[in-house]
Amino acid sequence: MSTFARYNSLATLLTATAIAIFPLALGCAAANANTLAEQRESSSSDRQEVPRLSVRGAAELEKPADQLELNIGVVTQHRDPDQAMSQNSRQMRAVVDAIERVGLGEGDYHTGRFQIRPVWSQRPPRERVEPDWRPEIVAYNVTNTIHVKTKKLRLAGEIIQAANKAGANAIDSIRFTLADPRVHRAEAIAVATANARSDARALAEAAGVRLVRVLEISLDDAQPLRPPTYERTMAMEADAGAPPITPGDVTVRANVNLVYQIAPQ
Repeated sequence: MSTFARYNSLATLLTATAIAIFPLALGCAAANANTLAEQRESSSSDRQEVPRLSVRGAAELEKPADQLELNIGVVTQHRDPDQAMSQNSRQMRAVVDAIERVGLGEGDYHTGRFQIRPVWSQRPPRERVEPDWRPEIVAYNVTNTIHVKTKKLRLAGEIIQAANKAGANAIDSIRFTLADPRVHRAEAIAVATANARSDARALAEAAGVRLVRVLEISLDDAQPLRPPTYERTMAMEADAGAPPITPGDVTVRANVNLVYQIAPQ
């Protein structure tokens, strides 16, 4: 037999073998797919048939604020930008020296914003507008703000008074916060979870069922509520006393959802 004839015979045998195996492979794949589908349907059916009880536990804690935050700014205006900056720097330096004398350290404040913006001429009334009128820069505004964040709450009124006397003309965003909210966040979650478990036990007993196990746990929210912010620009008299600033409480809330599997008693 020639080499060519042997090659044709071998190719024919391999083709026949592949044709014989192919239906078997398809059958195995189909069987596996059917088994997987049945398992998924069974699992889904089991999930749907498991009796469940859902409860939600809430916690609302009032925690004393232990941190003061406020913005202290100096705003200056001059036709010459260099003059505006120079004046602003002098006033801000005086403000920083004043709040440090009251008792703040360098770690209690940092630069919040520094900005130079042109002031444009106002458009005259329509009947008086010249055909070639164009807006012009008439001055420059320089704004320098420091953000105070300190645990020295008792100094709140003195800080404001000292900054105002030293030349600060924009004092706002005064609020009391929590220095480490995560500590109170964990406490709120624990209380909310305990409340949910207690409600689940009471509900199961009233319904005559038994709690088997927890199927799902989820947390909606456990963040401190944003405390009230006093948005105002202060311009007190030079001889005015320190304003009364009293820290309050910060509310920390948490909502926990529990889903139990239940069974007859």
